[in-house]
Amino acid sequence: MFRPERAVPPVPDDDDVRTPAQKRHDTFATALFTAASRALLPTIGGAAPTLVVSVREEDLLSGTGWAHTDGADEAVPLAAARHVACAGVVQRIALGGDGRVKRIGTEERVFNRHQRRAIALRDGNCIIPGCGVPAGWCEIHHVTEHAHGGATHTDNGVLLCWFHHRHLDRSGWRIRMNRGVPEVRPPVWVEAEPRWRVATTSPTRLLDTVRRRT
Repeated sequence: MFRPERAVPPVPDDDDVRTPAQKRHDTFATALFTAASRALLPTIGGAAPTLVVSVREEDLLSGTGWAHTDGADEAVPLAAARHVACAGVVQRIALGGDGRVKRIGTEERVFNRHQRRAIALRDGNCIIPGCGVPAGWCEIHHVTEHAHGGATHTDNGVLLCWFHHRHLDRSGWRIRMNRGVPEVRPPVWVEAEPRWRVATTSPTRLLDTVRRRT
């Protein structure tokens, strides 16, 4: 018989500590990101909009310092630059200490439409249990960060909604890949003794799981 106690525990209602205003902001940001992605490429979630980010290489490698985005007067946290690199197109331009352009790299499309479709088929929607944001509104997250050598491959990419992608490091949820299959581990306030579990809402994969347990 199917044993529901093995499933990932549902997220409690008080897990989301955002204010109503913050929730509206995140919904609006997701809508803008999705709408801006639809015009050029017929992909799930579309092609990421272009955003120019300037950051010192030593700061990016050390995880300290600040980044600067095109059109904004104020510096932004370095985490914002990493999120741009994770969800968008990366083109690396190296400037010398005197401001001279020393090297221009080619554009690196983080995940193409074929990879997005495959990941969406595997994951179903945002893989954080209880979220439910559909694939078309999700971003692809590098489980091992691109900056740390993580491959742009289906074995290293998972669906995350805008909110969980931005706040994964502080949410308490952990994600890993087990032979190309994403697994999640809840924080201690969800489960006293957290365990790694396969994460998916794909109807086909869920049906296969039920059949194996009956």
